[in-house]
Amino acid sequence: MDGIEGLFSLRPLPCAFTVHSGGAVKRIGDGEPAFAVHLRNGQGWKALRSLDELTIAEAYVRGDIDIEGDEIRAMWLRGLLADDKLWLKTWRRLQPILVGRERLNPGWIAKHYDSGNVQLWALDRDYRAYTPGIFESEEDSLELSTRRKYDFAFEGTGLKAGDVVLDVGHGWGGFIQYCAGRGVRVEGITLSRDQLGWVTRMIEEKKLDASASYQDFFTFRPGKRYDAISMMGVIEDLSDYPRVLQRLTELLKPGGRVYLDYAAGKVPFATSSFITKYVWPGTFRMTYVPELMAALDRSPMQLVGLYNDRRNYHLWAKKGHERWLEHRGEIVAQAGEETWRLFRLLFAGTSGVMNDPTWKVSAYRMLLELPADLAR
Repeated sequence: MDGIEGLFSLRPLPCAFTVHSGGAVKRIGDGEPAFAVHLRNGQGWKALRSLDELTIAEAYVRGDIDIEGDEIRAMWLRGLLADDKLWLKTWRRLQPILVGRERLNPGWIAKHYDSGNVQLWALDRDYRAYTPGIFESEEDSLELSTRRKYDFAFEGTGLKAGDVVLDVGHGWGGFIQYCAGRGVRVEGITLSRDQLGWVTRMIEEKKLDASASYQDFFTFRPGKRYDAISMMGVIEDLSDYPRVLQRLTELLKPGGRVYLDYAAGKVPFATSSFITKYVWPGTFRMTYVPELMAALDRSPMQLVGLYNDRRNYHLWAKKGHERWLEHRGEIVAQAGEETWRLFRLLFAGTSGVMNDPTWKVSAYRMLLELPADLAR
């Protein structure tokens, strides 16, 4: 491992760590090591020397590299790695122009969400929310934080018994279940076959006044308007903000409200090559708030409230990561070692960027309203 210290000597490190290979140990950085990198073979060593984020991530998923200790803080080192896969980033922007977004959307969504519902191992047991809850303390459970978030969304949109809400990207039906228990009918749409099957069975078994259907948000034509719309962790996949806001004005009753929550980046197209290639392909990107606000300014929709969700996102992903580790045996038996490793990297990476001291990534909850006097 000669020369390995030099790989990380050009910029200050966010934390110290150790590198292990064939019995040899090298300490990198000052202070108590936060984690250990184990190079299992020559491919692992080659990947580390590349200082390329995608190459290192792929080596981890294959098992050429292991990380022990605080894997979430290990994600802080991403700022020292290159991510210059120009061909990948260019193609993800050209492909929808050449082929058409509506034709590509189902495959893009299926890449991540049609994974045999394996993500359920990491989620809260009550509502199975795949988006952050609201935490008042680090000791709050996933279950408590999710209920608190659903309370916020329900009350913030002004829902009441007898109303009908559209749940865009309904996930595993948590908000459908929550609203149906309060006398509100929910109509959910999704492009995940696995989630649709799961939610359809849940609706039938619990006898909920709700429906779920396989629909694309941009082409959905229900022939009516809704009292409220929920978009939890969805707008990242629907990054054409003017078109999203136009659809919301078409689908929402005047006076109705929209709840959104999302991850946000400081630059317009900052999605990593690893995420684009293996997790959320196509036009997925973290929300760019200045661009969203500019589109909102040109829309009839009005901003009611904007709330910082960064800490909530960090804690949600951290607790999801802990559950993922606890259930490793069951997950590997269901989906295989590489899938377990890929999602472990996703949960750890999400938690890491949401408390990274560089603040390049954040998250928000948002309430929008279509003015009641719009039609006058």
